Amino acid sequence: MKLRNIYNRLILLSLKIYNRITPKDSQKIFFFPHGNCQSDGYDILNGDSDNVLCLFNDMIRDSKFDRYHFFILYYHKDRLQAYINYCKEFHPERIHFIHINEEKKLHKAIFQCFTIFTDSDYTRIQYKSPQQRTICLNYFGGLIKNEFHRWTNHGGFKKMIQEQQEMYRLYDYHLSISDISSKFIALDNCHYYPHFISLGFPRNDILFRDHSKLKEQIENLVGFKFKRIITYVPTHRDYENPNREFYNANKATKRSIWGHVSKEELESLERALAETETLIIAKVHPLQQAQTNIVSSECSKHILFYKDLASKIKTSLNPLLAISDSIITDYTTTVYDFLYLNRPIIYYFYDIDQYRSTRGFFIEPIESICAGHITHNIDELKNAICDIANNQDPYKQKRHFLQELFIKDLDGNSCKRIKDFFFGGLK
Repeated sequence: MKLRNIYNRLILLSLKIYNRITPKDSQKIFFFPHGNCQSDGYDILNGDSDNVLCLFNDMIRDSKFDRYHFFILYYHKDRLQAYINYCKEFHPERIHFIHINEEKKLHKAIFQCFTIFTDSDYTRIQYKSPQQRTICLNYFGGLIKNEFHRWTNHGGFKKMIQEQQEMYRLYDYHLSISDISSKFIALDNCHYYPHFISLGFPRNDILFRDHSKLKEQIENLVGFKFKRIITYVPTHRDYENPNREFYNANKATKRSIWGHVSKEELESLERALAETETLIIAKVHPLQQAQTNIVSSECSKHILFYKDLASKIKTSLNPLLAISDSIITDYTTTVYDFLYLNRPIIYYFYDIDQYRSTRGFFIEPIESICAGHITHNIDELKNAICDIANNQDPYKQKRHFLQELFIKDLDGNSCKRIKDFFFGGLK
């Protein structure tokens, strides 16, 4: 083990030296999409829900960057030719594809680039040079989940300080959707707050585009007309994940997407959806989806699983949010993307006590920042769906207040702001 550690340190030291002595080109940019693209299937052909991919697609179309060279990391080797064909009309000689497993090629590309965009702080280029700028576009904007447990349970205050120093060294900028969001994210994740800028997320520009064709495609796929779409976006549970510290084998038993509910309850939900002419599209979290022995894919005419939708229609989460009349959420930060649209929200807290005792919440009581129906079981969930079907929106005022509080720019111009800030001469 000691020899292995010594070897790794020597490798890291050599990478730092090579990166330090390699000249940086201000017109070379590296794009590092989120690792979840591997399981979600997102790529440059279908990247409307990944900040890095959205920015990449915007910049290759911008004539101001015709002289720039773009290095893009990709995860799906079998799609490389499709990517090359896709880029033929965008000066393909300047676009370079690097597979996640091409380690030497990856290092060589990063050595050349002055600017590096990543989608999350999980991407840590330990050999980063002071002559480079690394920008975390971020993939979250809210304050529901509690990330403190990562530090308090693994070293406490000392670990928190180490993490903040690490983020200070590795990242020059973190993006967010507002200043108050920056403060919460910095505190919750032990990041260096002065490195945050409220320019918005590229993926949320997608919400302001016309996706009416997607709704027509979904109708053709399911084979019936519906009046409204509700997207269900549940997050993963640490107590169900054997790789997490709060894993509880007694709790990690097979269940539906709605938790441990009876067949009769599922049937009553199906009847309510039929009566209100509502289609639910359920997007299970990638971490949860991998645990096929936990979450069952029960069949229902009015509940379509996102993985089945994506296998037939090219789409991703944010275009789906754009055509959704409402969302059902639990503790996921997707709710802050949907807040841009100012449409009804349903919170489904079927396991709130269990979640609170494991992952926990950044703000308590969590209900204080919930701008929508709060439900804990199928009956309450049905009532909330019926309220939305009857155009009852009692939380509109509170939702508007939170929208103004947490979102600085309610527009589709995040990519433009990012380009102007980093490449328009602004300091």
